[in-house]
Amino acid sequence: MKTNSKIFRTIGTMLLAATVLAGFTACETDPVEREGGKLPDGETVEGTFGILRSAASADNTVAVLLTAGEGEATQTLYFEQTRPAAAAASVTLRVDETLVAAFNTANGTACEALPTVNYAFPDGSTLSVAAGKQQSDPLRITLDADGLDAGTYLLPVTAAAGESDASQTVYYVVSVREPYTDPDGYDLHDGSDLFFVFYINTNDFQPLLAQDYILRKWLLIGGDLWMSMIGNIINLRTVTIQYDEPTGRALLDLGTDMTYVLNHASKYIWPLQEQGRKVCLSLEGGGTGLGFCNLSDEQIADFAAQVANVVKVYDLDGINLWDRNAGYGTVEGMPETNTTSYPKLVKAMREALGTDKLLTLTVYEEPTATFWDTEATGGIKVGEYLDYAWSGYNKYTELPQILDPWHPDESYVSAYTQKPIAGLDPSQFGCVNFPIYPGGTASVRDFTAIKNWVTAGYQPNRLIVFADIRAHLQDEYETQWDMPFKTCCEYMDPASRIYSTNILEGQWYTFNKGRLSMLPSGALGYGKWLKDW
Repeated sequence: MKTNSKIFRTIGTMLLAATVLAGFTACETDPVEREGGKLPDGETVEGTFGILRSAASADNTVAVLLTAGEGEATQTLYFEQTRPAAAAASVTLRVDETLVAAFNTANGTACEALPTVNYAFPDGSTLSVAAGKQQSDPLRITLDADGLDAGTYLLPVTAAAGESDASQTVYYVVSVREPYTDPDGYDLHDGSDLFFVFYINTNDFQPLLAQDYILRKWLLIGGDLWMSMIGNIINLRTVTIQYDEPTGRALLDLGTDMTYVLNHASKYIWPLQEQGRKVCLSLEGGGTGLGFCNLSDEQIADFAAQVANVVKVYDLDGINLWDRNAGYGTVEGMPETNTTSYPKLVKAMREALGTDKLLTLTVYEEPTATFWDTEATGGIKVGEYLDYAWSGYNKYTELPQILDPWHPDESYVSAYTQKPIAGLDPSQFGCVNFPIYPGGTASVRDFTAIKNWVTAGYQPNRLIVFADIRAHLQDEYETQWDMPFKTCCEYMDPASRIYSTNILEGQWYTFNKGRLSMLPSGALGYGKWLKDW
């Protein structure tokens, strides 16, 4: 279906930040009036001009992308006046399908009217501007693609009671796409023998990099057991916590790269989710001296609400907390760290996200050192609020580290220590965070400790975490980091060839670097999956 490119505009960073910080305002009001509406009373209108706005666009056209059959999005609308209202005023929203034809003519499009069953106004239809204020609180509008074929649809939402008025109408152009299918027919591995957690740094790479991590498990005699995409949980970074000095708030800073990725979720995130992956944001410190360990109760509640809002707006699958790079003790005027702030944040984050989103935590240095001690954490059993936790020790200059809180005295366990997190079952803890070693680091690729740990029966699960993944050609063109990658998988899987008494009956892993180094045309893909914005 033909569309006009000027309709589809990128949401700017400032608008996104405004949406994140504003949050949603839910209230009990009457259902939306679809057949009529009203403008402010005459006294207010005569002295003040108002405009209906969307929080997601600088003009009155908003592009929304959904996936056929299951996509859903939430937008917000508000009414803004040119000066503070002399008296309380309100406008009532309605959907005017008669505007579809005129919109198509003006923009050279062929949009269909979005069916009534595919939108709703959960907060009601009335936007109210209080006396002395210029802007109303926002109202939500939800859009979904249930039952829709691929194509482009239009939803004109207007505050005009009579004839069409462009300043009083917001046009939602809803583009519905078919779900992603892998061009080579690979499915996502179910994680039954190895459950993979990946980090992807969006400062360097597109999240779609994960699609090209193809692993093969096979028998030397007997053929493939499976050959699938891997990466059950994808943690996108870098997202930080920042300190806003004028207000004293702890602010979520998505950064320009993550902002771009989220605003183009249909390209960079939805395909990963449609394959069955869980896509989460990884939050860490921003070097301001304020971090997860020195927040006030007010900052915790505010920050958790900001995070939950972003997760909801972009339909992400959860949050990973990794307290590093906060700069504790380096910035004058920042509060001292304590052992209750981080546990309170974990609890608040779970409550804000709800139970249907993932909340994971990376164990790393002092911030998590007291999570075993409920007296130190203010009575909070941190593990009760987490889906998973895992090690954050993965230096490229070290051997693969085993962080085993339940067997800390074994000779092959890492020098790094962590007592069991209170309330967390061993099945939920990832003991190995494996670096993808760059070229020239062969001396640290020793897997003896992992082999001894696994054969001793201490491995609590098949969860394996990988530090920032990258394309095959990143390090000096064709390097061999894929060899330790697949070898690590063999040692982490007790059924692999490493443990077989008969090597012909053992199970092997092969990493498919072809998709990482070849473009769809078959040409060498130097720099493939580097960010393209």
